[in-house]
Amino acid sequence: MLDNKGFDQWAGKYDDDIAKAKGYPFEGYYQVLAYVHSKVEKPQDKKVLDIGIGTGLLTEELYKKGATIYGVDFSPKMIEEASTKMPNGKFYCCDITQGLCSELMEMKFNYIVSSYALHHLTDEEKIEFINRLKELILPGGKIILADVAFEKFIDRENCQKEVGEEWDSDEYYIVAESFIDMLKETGFKSRYTQISICGGVLELWV
Repeated sequence: MLDNKGFDQWAGKYDDDIAKAKGYPFEGYYQVLAYVHSKVEKPQDKKVLDIGIGTGLLTEELYKKGATIYGVDFSPKMIEEASTKMPNGKFYCCDITQGLCSELMEMKFNYIVSSYALHHLTDEEKIEFINRLKELILPGGKIILADVAFEKFIDRENCQKEVGEEWDSDEYYIVAESFIDMLKETGFKSRYTQISICGGVLELWV
């Protein structure tokens, strides 16, 4: 698992590397992002928080459609890349494993989105983090989380067998058949959609 310095070094090549990627962990990456975009209704004038914004690949399209983008990442270089795509965006450098910065915790958003970031948290930490995000959602809002994820444990096991040594055992991937049950304690309603063999999207709303 890369730390922030590793992502700093990757920032300049990240978009090109993702575009060329095939198979685990980025199989179907752009289809996953397109699905998230389709779930953000009428983005103009909406406030959108992107957690783990990276180079801005997820929210750049929403920005172009008039959304106000707030981005969080632990890599200053990634934020620099995102800010060139979204010069009027608002960016914060913080590590989500330590929670969100205090400024963001005082705000409210129509949508909170994330792509390929929450796998740095264990399932228990994800639930705790999601519980905190609940306070930041405006009425009628939604949380949309895209990541390496699987419908069932057997799907994860099959993927791990297929990729062998490429599997990253330091990352924690959502398996919907168990994680949906864990979400019940948060009070959120939820829907999980598998997009590719290793990419899925979890939608949460009250």
